[in-house]
Amino acid sequence: MKSYLEGKKLNKIERNKAEKDGLLVGKQIEEFAKIGWEKIDKTDLELRLKWYGFFWRPKTPGKFMLRLRIPNGILTAKQLRIIASIVARYDENGSCDITTRQNLQLRGILINDLPEILKRIKESGLETIQSGFDNPRNVTGNPLAGIDPYEIIDTRPYTLKLEKFLTNEGKGNSEFSNLPRKWNTAVAGSEDNFLLHNDIIFHPIKKGTELGFGVWVGGILSSQLNDYAVPLDVWIKKDEICNLTGIIISIWRDNGERERRQKGRFRYYLNEIGISEFRNLVEQRFGPLENDPGSSFSEKPRSIFGIHPQKQKDLYYAGIHIPVGRLSSEDLQDIATTSITFGSGEVRLTEDQNIVIIDIEKEKLSAFKNDNLFKKFSLNPNPISAGTVACTGKTYCSFAQTNTKENATKIAKELEAEIELPEEVKIHWTGCPNSCGQAYMGAVGLTGTKAKNSAGKMVDAFNITIGGEQGANNKIGELKYKGVVVDDLKDRLKDILIENYSAKLKKEKSEELIGKLIKSSQAP
Repeated sequence: MKSYLEGKKLNKIERNKAEKDGLLVGKQIEEFAKIGWEKIDKTDLELRLKWYGFFWRPKTPGKFMLRLRIPNGILTAKQLRIIASIVARYDENGSCDITTRQNLQLRGILINDLPEILKRIKESGLETIQSGFDNPRNVTGNPLAGIDPYEIIDTRPYTLKLEKFLTNEGKGNSEFSNLPRKWNTAVAGSEDNFLLHNDIIFHPIKKGTELGFGVWVGGILSSQLNDYAVPLDVWIKKDEICNLTGIIISIWRDNGERERRQKGRFRYYLNEIGISEFRNLVEQRFGPLENDPGSSFSEKPRSIFGIHPQKQKDLYYAGIHIPVGRLSSEDLQDIATTSITFGSGEVRLTEDQNIVIIDIEKEKLSAFKNDNLFKKFSLNPNPISAGTVACTGKTYCSFAQTNTKENATKIAKELEAEIELPEEVKIHWTGCPNSCGQAYMGAVGLTGTKAKNSAGKMVDAFNITIGGEQGANNKIGELKYKGVVVDDLKDRLKDILIENYSAKLKKEKSEELIGKLIKSSQAP
């Protein structure tokens, strides 16, 4: 047992983690592939394989999810083609989702294929190590890093350093393989990179003439608590980013809650001891800390959709909408082809589940706009679809109480037929209170639940929050409606968007409504 666990009350999951580190199943993956999932130890199957990004899914027994690590969300066309070929082998059971951590999740994977798939992924320059459960997750950054005309700092070197540090160069880092809960790390590159939902965020700011990072800590979106990060009042030099991250994680690892799992997240520990005391603990290990001169944020996040100039002369990037982040193997191949044909073969993933193709030459822009890719995906999506984010939902996830991606797509199309929005509104769907879809960040947030319909039958429903903001005046959404059944959702959302976000009925719908009102008034 690790020293930091000695003398502590441990829940069942913690006891299983203490008994055998999840990283140790790596040596058994070849054996698991031979014997089949039915003969694998239950705890290895359902828990420890997550340390290699491999998720047992009760909804699809034998068909696993594989979560990658893609620091800063940067992919090459070659990597996309490898991922596409993995998804393709599973036909209708295979699919790929862009996650809210600039990452990809592959579905339908069979365990007998896992050793070969992991080998191919690693050879491509990607990893899956420690991408799930109580580990440091994929490190996120500015999706426009290195090409952004407005960036303060290029986040790529720092997200990559952190990624290598947290995973021991992709070999697995036992220092961080038994955390109280998951850990999310992010590096902002510009004032409109809003990342305060993470456990630690490095925000670029100058102190005097030297550019470094202000440190924010404790962002959380969960079933029990939702709040944005708070300033630690610490400024560090750029080369101190890994050292400070390790110290902060270690303090929480050694002292965080291990008995009540719902209280295990870092923010609970931070709230318990207070930000000042926590800063003192950090200083004891780090040495004297410099005060943060104060980070500044844009009023709201920038939309990446459409074609925009890069900071490099005569080069452009294109933000492309991927409805609810769902991609097929053919989609992945098409995106790779387009990125090579018109750009440098590099693609970026965003936290809003969309993509960016970069380095498009000015002379190729006209042909690019007419590419076959845009028969399916849009450069300029409707403001409703543009702001829609959705977690996996109950199709695959056993925690989810509702379908999310299907409902989100269907209702977005219905709303687009009836109303017009002046600008994008963030509408976040999550299938359960664990909030993988980040509902409380959305201007409108929907969290899956169950409720009785008008016939008294228990059906899928959503609790609705309103008013979440990302930017200088950031705030978490407030719960306004409970148990809105799916059949009533479209009309409820329509009313919310009209009342709160300046949506207007389309002309034909307004005329239809007026006609109904006149007809009603003339009725005997």
